[in-house]
Amino acid sequence: MPAETADGRIIPDYLLLKLASRCNINCDYCYWFRDSSVYERPPLLTEEAERALLRRLAEHIAEYDLRRFSILFHGGEPLLLGKRRSRALFEALRELEHDTGTKLKLSMTTNGLLLDDEWARILCANEIHVTISIDGPPQVHDLRRRDFRGFGTHKAVLRAFEVMRRHGVSPGALAVCDPVADPVAVLRYFLDDLEADVDILVPDATHEDTPVSIAPFYCGLFDVWYDEYADRGVTVRFLSSLVKGLLGMPSRSESIGYGQITTMTMLTDGSLEALDVLRTSRQAITRSTLNVIDDPLVAINEDPTWQEIRHASTNLADVCRRCVYRYACGGGHVASRWSPERRYDNPSVYCEDYKVILGHIWSRVGPDLQLEFEDHSRVPLLEVIR
Repeated sequence: MPAETADGRIIPDYLLLKLASRCNINCDYCYWFRDSSVYERPPLLTEEAERALLRRLAEHIAEYDLRRFSILFHGGEPLLLGKRRSRALFEALRELEHDTGTKLKLSMTTNGLLLDDEWARILCANEIHVTISIDGPPQVHDLRRRDFRGFGTHKAVLRAFEVMRRHGVSPGALAVCDPVADPVAVLRYFLDDLEADVDILVPDATHEDTPVSIAPFYCGLFDVWYDEYADRGVTVRFLSSLVKGLLGMPSRSESIGYGQITTMTMLTDGSLEALDVLRTSRQAITRSTLNVIDDPLVAINEDPTWQEIRHASTNLADVCRRCVYRYACGGGHVASRWSPERRYDNPSVYCEDYKVILGHIWSRVGPDLQLEFEDHSRVPLLEVIR
């Protein structure tokens, strides 16, 4: 968790930075373009906003003596910023890191279509951790992640993995769950065929939607992971977060689990907003009056939407507070709680699914948990707590 000032304001140590507000593919589930107001923003990060960010970041690090700061380059598609602009920005950030003595963790999530050897050299030289979006084998990926001509993008994404690996980098994989896909085939594809670390996210939805049940997919996904991969030390972040929550540990995930959400997003014009996935909720819901050109990063504490999300993330709906899974679930992703009538004062639209998933995971994990004593004897945990 980020530190706080003496008067209780959060000191940001993480920024989701939009390098582009447009994309070069047309995924049919994208939360970003669900809000058409994104087209009001400049297509690419403006040079004025970039200069202001570098200045504000240096001031922010110095004022609060930060030892670490993380930036996730995002979009749209972040590589649309181009090689010249991106290289200059990355190098400026690494120079700032050197000058301030603060460790900057720089990451990027990309669809990979523009990645080539020159891009790989730029990313590697500046130590940018790369995650590539891919939803699974071709028959799964190409259903939803298509270009503007309607063609699947799977082959192009595979080339992106090959490019990065030629340069000695194993990028992570980020998927969105297709609830009707075969979870066994999907996980084996990522871990055996692609040989990539993967996170498989729940599809974005609110109470204004009628999403397909995700319980069968994630129960099946957990079983194949637990039976075939867990003993090898292989992790799937979403599943690991669920297990951690059931064991009373922080999930360290915005997607699931109880915890405070303090993410700050910077748009291409320098606007400072709350968590960008809130655009799943409705038109321009994240709009703020803050801009890095005029305001310090800590000013995000003054944004009403950011305040609302911070409060909602730890002040759950009544039904959630009474639930046995309240800590492991944490109400679900805050964006999935939205309804026009009660805003974020709801359980997740996937509430019943999460109960099934968490119950299933506990039925598998619980009997395997043991307490070990000083004499190295072991007793099943469930026998102790019954």
